[in-house]
Amino acid sequence: MAKFKRTLIPISGVVYGDIIYWCTILASIMVVIGTVETFITEKNVIPPSYLLSSVLDGNSVSQIWKGSPFGAIPHGHWYLGILPTGEGVTTAGLAFGVFGVIPAIFVSAYFLWRSHNGFFAILALVSAAITITSMLGVIPLPIG
Repeated sequence: MAKFKRTLIPISGVVYGDIIYWCTILASIMVVIGTVETFITEKNVIPPSYLLSSVLDGNSVSQIWKGSPFGAIPHGHWYLGILPTGEGVTTAGLAFGVFGVIPAIFVSAYFLWRSHNGFFAILALVSAAITITSMLGVIPLPIG
């Protein structure tokens, strides 16, 4: 007989964890592919040598962006315009990693509601709304 009784994990937690897990795996693969593409191809919007030297020199985020071909900090989903490049794939992978939280929260909220945890289901929907608002850039925040 087992010494300790195994606790049951709520289905809402299992579903949330599975969705986050697979989205993170896919996002990581996208980031690795984009990073490799950035270093092995010449088709780059921001030269990797400029980016690395600027970071190692201790430049701020705004200084790095001002010295780039963009000339200023881009807002919104700027990477969609350069998606065929390594920078575009890398940034899209990062964005997808963040986006993976949204379907996970919605599905988890559904299972929370079905298991009569209405308060937590509503909190999950509020956190999904906050994440969606931040991804859409509805309220721009000053950076660096």
